[in-house]
Amino acid sequence: MSWKQRLQNHYTGGLGKGFQQFRMGVSLFFVGAVMLYLANQMLSPSLVQELAVLGALTVGGAGFVWAMMAHLRMLIGRLIHFFTRR
Repeated sequence: MSWKQRLQNHYTGGLGKGFQQFRMGVSLFFVGAVMLYLANQMLSPSLVQELAVLGALTVGGAGFVWAMMAHLRMLIGRLIHFFTRR
């Protein structure tokens, strides 16, 4: 299977798979946001608070990137379907 076929299979794999990945990314983003809020409200300024904030930003950032990649996958899949439909 060529790389073009693999890319087409990836992007046209169905909206269900892409939406599932999108939901996972959004969930991670909101978990990171809640962790960030709790770290700033519950912990006193210290190294522990800074490490908790770093972890929250890492989780939230990873969730954001994951959600955006899944959204792009769904968008590109729709465009491929639109332009290759006959």
